Amino acid sequence: MLFTIKNYLLPTLMLWVTLTGAALVGSGFGKLSWNLELTPAVLPFAFLGLAAVALSDGLLFGGMWLLFRDRFLEHYQALIDHFAAQNTADILAGGLLASAEELFFRGVVLEGVANGFGWGAPAGLLISSVLFALAHYIHQRKLAPFALWAAWEGILLGLVYLLSGSLLVSMIVHALHDIGGFFLFDYQRRTGWLLDTLAKLGH
Repeated sequence: MLFTIKNYLLPTLMLWVTLTGAALVGSGFGKLSWNLELTPAVLPFAFLGLAAVALSDGLLFGGMWLLFRDRFLEHYQALIDHFAAQNTADILAGGLLASAEELFFRGVVLEGVANGFGWGAPAGLLISSVLFALAHYIHQRKLAPFALWAAWEGILLGLVYLLSGSLLVSMIVHALHDIGGFFLFDYQRRTGWLLDTLAKLGH
């Protein structure tokens, strides 16, 4: 659902308001505490978190290509094409929505399970990542497997939150990751630079 909504500006902004509101209500109801303070440590943690997520994306992409070659490229091209309707405003709004996703999935679900219910950080990490994946599921044969990728991203973002102790850091990482990824998708659609090269290497 979240993947598809990010194609359209108004629904993206509406969901940003909805998720932010739900997160604020959830935090108050669950008496959850968030660290949103802009301290000198935020930017270094955000840089390291973004680098870790980007490196993970690269390793996953490379590993899937080595294992499945053209079959993987076909699925990945379908994911890129899924966002063909995006313009610059949609991409930036998608980054804004990503920050609200952190408020909800890490700030409410992870924090609520871990500390509100007292089940601990591993349970919070697992449950928030599963729900995060389900929210990104697309009911199409070529796109459905990317929900598993989203689950892994949810784990990484959860670790960024837990290790930094700052919800602001995970919000920045997720927003910049999505904005950068969507701009790369746009560049790929216009130039074919990466997938075409890999397809030739695979033959």
